[in-house]
Amino acid sequence: MFSEIQIGARLAQIFNLTGKTAVVTGSAQGLGRETARLLAEAGANLVIADLNPDAASVTAADIEANGGIAMPCKVDVADEASVKALFAAVDAKFGGVDILVNNAAHRSKAEFFEMSVEQWDQMQDVTLRGTFLCCREAILRMKSQGRGGSIVNISSVGALRPTLWGVNAHYDAAKAGVDSITRSLASEFAADGIRVNSILPGGMASEGGKGISANFRIRGPIVGTGRVPMGRMAAPLEVAQSVFFLTSPAASYVTGQIIAADGGFSVS
Repeated sequence: MFSEIQIGARLAQIFNLTGKTAVVTGSAQGLGRETARLLAEAGANLVIADLNPDAASVTAADIEANGGIAMPCKVDVADEASVKALFAAVDAKFGGVDILVNNAAHRSKAEFFEMSVEQWDQMQDVTLRGTFLCCREAILRMKSQGRGGSIVNISSVGALRPTLWGVNAHYDAAKAGVDSITRSLASEFAADGIRVNSILPGGMASEGGKGISANFRIRGPIVGTGRVPMGRMAAPLEVAQSVFFLTSPAASYVTGQIIAADGGFSVS
């Protein structure tokens, strides 16, 4: 039998991110914040990229207070110039990027017959265009650095099948586009050692999820009795752990995968 020391040393090796630089968008709260904390705990330098600079600074300060290295940076992922400025700041501070987690998303809801074109466009701009812009900047750097990298795109089980009725058409469509980008980029850049995967959360007990429930009449399959076999929503940390796995050396042969972290909803 392996000793605890042997096991610990092996796990420390395959989950070690020391010296890596990770950009996590939308990381001032919720899933993004929990992901950033995990990556920092594993040794990565963190870029807390968020539209809310004050909240980003709080998350970065929390990481540094616990012994990590983190830089807050304001970014609007829907804006090309803002994304370029983000990655220029990453270059100046850390000299490149090894990990990108595309977590930022526009979470507004709108009833289908009341949804404006502006609401539809804003969802696509932030969620889909934002993923494209951040991937493009990260991959340019990963290719030139010559040491590969890992990108994890945060999608949703709504990209696979309906979860909520009436309020999610624009969101589900955008997330399905994110999964398509994931497959395309994974195929094209695998030879460069760049891995690209999607994580699909189900319901999460996060700040954003609680806000949606408070402001809309939530109905649909995912809230039906028994439709989530595990019987509860995920804590953000539980989904963050799946994201962390995909960024780590433990997932060195995993790319182009669309992985649900949904308590079994997608197979119920």
